[in-house]
Amino acid sequence: MAESPRYTVAKQVSYHLGTDTDREEIWSEIMLIQREKTPDAREFFDECIMACSVQKNWRKCSDSDVPVHSAQYQIHGIVDKLFDKDPFFSIVRPSRAPSSGIYRADRIRIAAYTTCLQEMFGKEIEGGEVEYIPSGVTRFCRVEPLDKRRFLRALHEARRIKNGEIPRRPGNPPCERCPEKGRCGPEHGVRLSDLF
Repeated sequence: MAESPRYTVAKQVSYHLGTDTDREEIWSEIMLIQREKTPDAREFFDECIMACSVQKNWRKCSDSDVPVHSAQYQIHGIVDKLFDKDPFFSIVRPSRAPSSGIYRADRIRIAAYTTCLQEMFGKEIEGGEVEYIPSGVTRFCRVEPLDKRRFLRALHEARRIKNGEIPRRPGNPPCERCPEKGRCGPEHGVRLSDLF
């Protein structure tokens, strides 16, 4: 599966943070990795470089694109960056940072990666960092019980979908833009088959 041009840009910029790599060298790497040449990719790249140059204390990672897994939960993925000191890992996001805190989806990602890393390394990990590259911001995400519950709920829902079940209708559904709109059932109420 191909990654988006924005994600490629964000990752390559992130991997060079804390070094004195020439920006044109980074751009050359992006062009090698990303087959899809979009005109706005260079503009996004320049924006990311500018935003990240404001912060001078970027940590240099000890490893990148690290495969992780959890046998207990039967999940696997790739952590963007590992570090020798806490916070032990970070994920790279090609989106702007929220005005405060961390996006819910990113908190769930951090909870999932923390679960994998704890199992793999056999040590307690508090959480990880989220690098919002277009904003030039890194934020620490301490995994809270709510994050773990949301991760487990997402995992169970993903397994249901993988088994061929139609996703459960959320409390406040985005029906008008959902591709399954016609398959969910009546516009008002819940199908009895979903209850029993």
